[in-house]
Amino acid sequence: MKASRLRPIEGQSEVALLERMAGGDRDAFTAFYRQVERPLFGYLMKLVRERDVAEDILNETMMEVWRQAGRFEGRSSVNTWVFSIAHHRAVSRFRKRRESVLHEDHAATIADEAPMPDQRAQSSGMARLLARLMEQLTFEHREVLHLAYYQEFTVQEIADALDLPPNTVKTRMFYARQRLKALLAESGVERAVA
Repeated sequence: MKASRLRPIEGQSEVALLERMAGGDRDAFTAFYRQVERPLFGYLMKLVRERDVAEDILNETMMEVWRQAGRFEGRSSVNTWVFSIAHHRAVSRFRKRRESVLHEDHAATIADEAPMPDQRAQSSGMARLLARLMEQLTFEHREVLHLAYYQEFTVQEIADALDLPPNTVKTRMFYARQRLKALLAESGVERAVA
């Protein structure tokens, strides 16, 4: 490798890292992975609720990012693009799971008497209560709220990531907030979120 090609990676933008990845730079991939791993894994955990599945989807997403790095066109932010890939992978995984769940009906009849982690955490404060209540939302509502509040995406970024019209995102957010507000009221929280 020529010395002129060896540029420092630390502090480079995600776009610059993608450009280097498109050229096969594994160091750029490693740096990019470190930048997006934590928020992306958190997002996937909120969606799929299983660590092993979230890790699998994270790995699939990052391999897709590696393969598609040269195709990033900049029509959205890099974050939006990556989260969109992860979203599509998660939805695909859910479709496959629905098909396999039908064959595992017997497993659903076995009672697990151990308290669930969300039950143990119920009395540990508002953040845990909200996390537990978010689990009761539909996949679509949970996903939109997670992107908006945990990842701090704008409505347009969410629309781009999920390949939805912005008004659909706004509608989902409205109904998700309404459902969360009702769940908070049912839980005895007087000041429910707006």
